[in-house]
Amino acid sequence: MTPQGAPGAGREWALVGAAWLVIAVCVAVWLAIDTRPPEWDHANHLERAVACARDLAAGDWRTILERSSFYPPVVPCAAGLLYRVLPTDVAAAQIVMLLFLGAGMAATYALGKALADGTAGVAAAWIFGTAPFVIFSTLRFQLDLPLATMVAAALTMLMRTDGFTRVGASLLSGVVFGVGMLTKPPFAAYLLPPVVWLLVRERTRRALGHAVLAGLVAAAVSLPWYGPRFAGMPRQIALRAVTHAAEEGKPPTLSAAALAFYPTWLPVQLGVLATLLLVAGIVITLRRRDPLIAVAFLAPFALFVLLPNKDLRYTLPGLPAAAALAGLAVAALGPRLRRAALGVLAVTGAVQLCAVAWAVPPPVTLPWLEVPWVLGSPPMQSDWRQRDFLRIIVQDRAGRPATVSVVPNDSFFSVSNFRYYAVRDELPLKLTRAWDGEPLGIDYMLLKTGGQGPDFSVAKSRRVIERLARDPALARAYPVIAEFPLPDGSTGMLRARRLTEAAAGTPEALARRLEAAMRRRVGEVARDVDGLEIRLTYDDAIARGRVQRLEVTARVAAIGELRRRDAAILRIQNLRFVADDVLVNPYALEAGRAELLDVGRFRLERMEVTAPDLQAFVTAIKGFRTTRVRLAAGGLDVVVEQPGPDLAARLRIVPAADRPFAIAVDRARLGWLPLPRLLVDWVVRNYDPTPQIANRLTFPVAIAPVSVTEQAIRVGN
Repeated sequence: MTPQGAPGAGREWALVGAAWLVIAVCVAVWLAIDTRPPEWDHANHLERAVACARDLAAGDWRTILERSSFYPPVVPCAAGLLYRVLPTDVAAAQIVMLLFLGAGMAATYALGKALADGTAGVAAAWIFGTAPFVIFSTLRFQLDLPLATMVAAALTMLMRTDGFTRVGASLLSGVVFGVGMLTKPPFAAYLLPPVVWLLVRERTRRALGHAVLAGLVAAAVSLPWYGPRFAGMPRQIALRAVTHAAEEGKPPTLSAAALAFYPTWLPVQLGVLATLLLVAGIVITLRRRDPLIAVAFLAPFALFVLLPNKDLRYTLPGLPAAAALAGLAVAALGPRLRRAALGVLAVTGAVQLCAVAWAVPPPVTLPWLEVPWVLGSPPMQSDWRQRDFLRIIVQDRAGRPATVSVVPNDSFFSVSNFRYYAVRDELPLKLTRAWDGEPLGIDYMLLKTGGQGPDFSVAKSRRVIERLARDPALARAYPVIAEFPLPDGSTGMLRARRLTEAAAGTPEALARRLEAAMRRRVGEVARDVDGLEIRLTYDDAIARGRVQRLEVTARVAAIGELRRRDAAILRIQNLRFVADDVLVNPYALEAGRAELLDVGRFRLERMEVTAPDLQAFVTAIKGFRTTRVRLAAGGLDVVVEQPGPDLAARLRIVPAADRPFAIAVDRARLGWLPLPRLLVDWVVRNYDPTPQIANRLTFPVAIAPVSVTEQAIRVGN
């Protein structure tokens, strides 16, 4: 072992730094050549970096803390901070990634050195820095490589606590733990197993006290962000771990394919040689009866093997511990073999770097495992024309705001990268995914021929494409105004809403057709309707789809998205709503069909919902089936049953400027514990549906004053 500060330590740091410098130069050259748009989460995080740069410039700390429900702000805002002084956000983001890579290699070196000696540290740093999936991730601005760095730093600090017997190191560990949690929530899954192992091994009050102290420091550091999300975080984690797996068609949790996924792909992540050394390192540390780092790798790895959703990014943070164990195997060799092993690792790392960044040598399939030995990602010089399409839209709208539906979900042609470019260029555009039902509020549609994206997401895209193909009236209302060839051989198309030609027929005849068509379509959103009346106010502009006013009343109706299976149904009474400046498709109207395209203003004038009908509706909503609602004078008493203590609150429906209505909380408690006023809004915001309702609306909506009695909720008089 090389003592800290000895001449050998300087040489070891130089070897680690040289390896990082080679990787950084290679990445810089790759980035100078590559022109592809950012993909999915890569685009989302770049968008957040740009937004955070603007928030920092405005000093808007509240928005920084509130911007995302699951992803903390540390990494995007680090890129945003650099973006304020650098010419491009991409350069800022990649500098952040390279800095995290360098810090991760340094922390992995320290971890390997603490586990064995300097040779193990250098080997571990090289293995981690040149691991194929680490290089692949360095080329993309995502949170998993920074998370791996924080895990490596936290494990290093954990070892320096000497089993939580040193108070200073324990306090510093708490700071690192808190920053790790502010990097990405799965940090806890990687740190809790080794912490628990240390406490079980020590079994002293002193160790437990210092661990609690470290936990309190971590909580204090991370509380500003996690506090508002405390109640909703379990739901967010379940959504990503379970719900997304079902949506993406992942294999059953305990199936052979699911259980073998991460073990099969581990050589692709860490490298074939490093995986063999990892196995040897695990054996060595178990024989030493000091399996802390083995626990730090194996326990989270097993956890993610058992989670339904699978993605190589999820287990990337375990690679520093794996690299340290592999470095331990190198250190176990004799002096000559150590030098030879380091030479082999250097050559292997260089080959892996070239294979990932330049596809030289090209990826080949590993025998028996049937996976590529690396994920090759050579630079692409391709233009997917996002900025050209957006420029045309802005010019066509003369700078006025517009809503754009991006129908495909292709990695290089999706709402994520279009929205990123719109945010970066400060364009007055709202970007949405493929529309359902009717293109309500959609001013433009972006489509492409050929591939539409992953199999689990193509259904919506195909529905839109097929609808345009079989509905000439809709295609006529949204003609193609621009086309560009795309790098995959497909064609990108921009459709714009154009209602320049008048429909055939007198205004009176068209109004009768519209009313009749609307009555036929009532069954899509309501059943058991009694006393339905539809009144139209119109002039000659109805020939181009313009209706001045639409008024609908009904004595009783059961409403919901009836075209969806198991839709929640709400029974209402005394309904009256008014829509002004309504736009319908005049070409569909010629054929006697009602296709709603836009609404200038919608106002709910009158409605009544009884207490039993409200409870039945809430129980039928997915995610709220264990929620109980009781009406009281002036408010609603709501109890949300959930794992652990239930959440109970008295809610009031109040007017709001930025949404149809808002929910105010008079009092709340978690289990038997009353929540301080400071925490009430933090907890309830995770269950308040009104921001999501407002976000989904494509036109202004207002409701008359709401009153609540023990019998019913009433809108209007």
